[in-house]
Amino acid sequence: MKLGQSLGAVALAGLVGCTPAESQGGLTLESKLPVSFAQLSNVVELSSGRVAFAETRDKLFLTADLKTGDVDTLGTRVDSIGPDSPAAHYKFPGWIAHLAGDTVALVDFSAQRTTLWSERGEPLKVLAIAPVAGNTPVLVYDTVGNGYKIDYRAILGGGAPGDSTRPDSVAVLRIRIATGKVDTVAQLAAPMFGSARFGDQEQQAATVFAPNDFFGVLPNGTAWVARGGENRVDWRTPDGRWSRGRKRDYSRIPVTQADKDRVLAQVREQGKQYGMPQDLPIEYPFAASKPPFDFALGRPNGELWLQRPRTEEDGQLTYDIYNAQGQWQREVAFPKGSSLAGFGKDGAVYGTIKEGEKRTVGRYSLK
Repeated sequence: MKLGQSLGAVALAGLVGCTPAESQGGLTLESKLPVSFAQLSNVVELSSGRVAFAETRDKLFLTADLKTGDVDTLGTRVDSIGPDSPAAHYKFPGWIAHLAGDTVALVDFSAQRTTLWSERGEPLKVLAIAPVAGNTPVLVYDTVGNGYKIDYRAILGGGAPGDSTRPDSVAVLRIRIATGKVDTVAQLAAPMFGSARFGDQEQQAATVFAPNDFFGVLPNGTAWVARGGENRVDWRTPDGRWSRGRKRDYSRIPVTQADKDRVLAQVREQGKQYGMPQDLPIEYPFAASKPPFDFALGRPNGELWLQRPRTEEDGQLTYDIYNAQGQWQREVAFPKGSSLAGFGKDGAVYGTIKEGEKRTVGRYSLK
């Protein structure tokens, strides 16, 4: 699981590295679903071998069997959810997490609540978790009873009067689900900000393509922080002991005008729903080069996979793999059009695969 600190729209050769023959790993596609979807969330493997995921465009919670190709819709999408709405209802299923036993958590981005389901697809209840650090939902869970959340209030506002709005670090909070007890388990580097302009209005915005820290946990509560500024991985044991990874040099990819144009086009597209004039002059702060990684996902065996940014928008995705000591192990390249979506038993790696304008779910084995 991962929790990325990314508040914005998201060539010098590295000095240290292995040759391609030494470092590259390979994936073999074992199976994929015969149907495709508009947009997909992460993929969680169930004990039966089925997978659970969300279709985020049509807003559906799904399970599927990659062996048979069967896809089932769980629960019911509705337009309105109140305090007494049943657990089977959702508005915008956006993220799946596996808790202890056979319990699966479905995070509803629109209703801002999380519902619990059995692996058989039965709705169990609405998760009662302490409202900590604002109303945004908790995305990261372990299997020993904790949820984790970044406290963005110090940056976005809403903290106590007089508090700094530009702190040097941002706390990661651990919430004990059963008791509501909260403690801080990590500090992430605060994102880099710059001046953005919308017509005549100027405001501060996160610098696009600047390095960010990512946080996540393994099922047993072991936590990791991928440090974007240093390109290293730090680990925290469940009892609170930290080990610091080694900084690794990397090939820096310049941010091009095409990158900037693409981001600004996305901003305009998103602004349509708020009535933003499409001819409004927009300026955003951009970093000079792309970060060492722009996505991170922990594997239950103790690995961390960091996704490198691409030179081209539709280029092949490559992941740097680090072990539980923070040491770089190798790189794994996904087939073009595919991206990492989750992990499973027996070395299974799940990805979403582009098929025309849509995507489907595939299971890979790793050499």
